Amino acid sequence: MIRHLSIDNLLLIDKIELDFGLGLCVLTGETGAGKSMILESLELISGRRVKPNIRPENEKKTIISALINISKFDEIKDLLNKIDINFEDEIIIKRVIESDGKSKAMINEHLVSLSTLKTIATSIIEIHSQFSEQGLLDNATHITTLDDFGDYGEELNDLSEIWIKYKRVEEEYKSEKIKYQEIKEKIEDFNYDIKELNLFEPKKGEFEKLDQTKKILQNSRKINESFNSVLNNFQSENPPGIEDLFSKNIVILEKIKDLLDSETLKEVEKLKSISIEISEISKIFQDFINQEIDHGSLEKIDDRLSEYKKLAQKHSIEPDMLDTKLTEIEKKLNSTDESKLHIEKLFKELISLKEKYNKKSQEISELRKENARTLDNKINIELPDLKLENAEFQTSISESEYNQLGKDSVIFKIRTNPKSKMGDIKEISSGGELCRIALAIKVTAEKANSSTMVFDEVDSGIGGAVSNAVGERLKKLGEKRQVLVVTHSPQVASQGRNHFLVRKKISQGNTTIEVIKIEGDNKINEIARMLSGKQITQEAILAAKKLMESNLQT
Repeated sequence: MIRHLSIDNLLLIDKIELDFGLGLCVLTGETGAGKSMILESLELISGRRVKPNIRPENEKKTIISALINISKFDEIKDLLNKIDINFEDEIIIKRVIESDGKSKAMINEHLVSLSTLKTIATSIIEIHSQFSEQGLLDNATHITTLDDFGDYGEELNDLSEIWIKYKRVEEEYKSEKIKYQEIKEKIEDFNYDIKELNLFEPKKGEFEKLDQTKKILQNSRKINESFNSVLNNFQSENPPGIEDLFSKNIVILEKIKDLLDSETLKEVEKLKSISIEISEISKIFQDFINQEIDHGSLEKIDDRLSEYKKLAQKHSIEPDMLDTKLTEIEKKLNSTDESKLHIEKLFKELISLKEKYNKKSQEISELRKENARTLDNKINIELPDLKLENAEFQTSISESEYNQLGKDSVIFKIRTNPKSKMGDIKEISSGGELCRIALAIKVTAEKANSSTMVFDEVDSGIGGAVSNAVGERLKKLGEKRQVLVVTHSPQVASQGRNHFLVRKKISQGNTTIEVIKIEGDNKINEIARMLSGKQITQEAILAAKKLMESNLQT
């Protein structure tokens, strides 16, 4: 529901603020007063592209914003969550148009694409006019209208769940088949790689160890010279080496240990421990020098290191990861049988889901056909009262590409005289006829829809009892939702719960549009004007009062 509409700098509108309520809201005014500009603003916040004549020429921006209650629109809440827009029960939709014609759309001050705006706004606002691209002119909405009329919501939910599951399994099936095919195409390569790696026998940590051994072999002379120098410092006799000095110092300290306190004795013990460690280090260094180094193995080590590097480069990994790569390739090769079994399982599940979908969609198709006959009869009963006595309505159901709603394509068709052929509703040329047909459909078909409905030219070419019938149906429609009507009919206007008067205002040579909410005597005077013309007579006022009173009684 539109709670508030703000229009700034749109054509002759300088600034307008409108607070709409529930039920039937009527907008009246003389021809050319600017009622179409209100409709234009609703089209723009519904995501329609900017027409050249809409571009502001005074270097100011055109700004249209609407405060909209979305408490009953769960699908809109889901979409807002997906695009990370915070919201409560109300959102602000805004359309800003620059002087060059470029525009931007916002929801709660977040920039959104025009398509996103259109998706959200057209779920909330349904515009019925000769030139609107919404409502019944969009054939895609007809199946939803028929389903709203029918009492098979549970079956539709079941079908939707089957379809969603089918598409998920189908996606997984396709993905698994691609993976399986990729593996199949590489089986020969996998077998070769496994054979090659098994023959090479890579081991974790071997590459690093071989690399270190190669460095030792290449620098054995320099290493031995360094160790000999260190050992000479450890073991020389003149001057005494480190080991000899430690031993002499320990002997001296041993002689006075009975005279030392406990803390100092601990330090002496540490010194003895260090002496032992130095002796062990000296022995290790000596053993390293004494070991027999096979300089002939350098070539073998170099060859193995080269093979490590070559295989690592082939598989685009580090040399030390070759053993892991072997396990990975073996796992991929072994997974082919498992993958094949999984694909077969998914295929069986797809067949089962498709059978369930076909069965359920066929049930729903039969329900649609049955409800379509009932809907056609009820709408055709409505048409004569709306001055469409020669018109005939028919719901056409044909098979289409399968989707979440089933296998049906639903299109509403009509002929406005007995000699013409049935045609799509959007082919009707008269805006008034289109709106009255839409009114008959909406009053008859929709039970729980919460969208705001907008009608323009609904009273075109009618008057008297027919206008009264239109007004009654609009009022009935307004019992369940918000309905906005641009009208010239006093019978329609008298049915409105909220009445807005659109008029031109001239100030200092400038013409602007203003909209005021009227009630009481002001509303009676406006309806009297609609009955009699510019000159409001006493008879017209009495007739307006009588019209208002009769509506209060119904």
